[in-house]
Amino acid sequence: MDIGSENCDGPDSEAPPAESQQEDETAQLRDKLMRLTAEFDNFRKRSHREKEEYRKFAVEQVITELLEVYDNLERAIASAKQTDDIGSVVKGVDMVFRQFASILEKQGLQRIECHGAEFDPHLHEAIMHVEHPEHEENIILEVCKPGYYLHSKVIRPAIVTVSKKPGNNEE
Repeated sequence: MDIGSENCDGPDSEAPPAESQQEDETAQLRDKLMRLTAEFDNFRKRSHREKEEYRKFAVEQVITELLEVYDNLERAIASAKQTDDIGSVVKGVDMVFRQFASILEKQGLQRIECHGAEFDPHLHEAIMHVEHPEHEENIILEVCKPGYYLHSKVIRPAIVTVSKKPGNNEE
């Protein structure tokens, strides 16, 4: 028996099993990566669908409440056509308006109170500056169109007229 031929399991013979093990690990990691990628893609698509579904029906409660206002306005119009009592029509329309305002407030809408306040470009949009000797400069004199917050975000700035100091036009 040849001693050299018996010892075929030298250091070179261990390389193929180690390479095979690395290839198996690489294949497992690649498979795991592919699965995670597919899971993430499915998650992203599902999240997008859920977000769209939420957006579609997020206003359902508000619309349901506004339908009451709609119905009341229809009744007010029908009643106004059948009566000569303007006072009762005005009273009915005022009630519907208060109902409408209440729904909007419940949803987080607030009017920006600004008459007599200092002009703030984050809350107000000035359409005119008027000389006014009784007021300091940059005081809101008139609200032409009210502004609104939705919760704490300004969704429409108030359109206002702002005071300015009387200028001396003589030179």
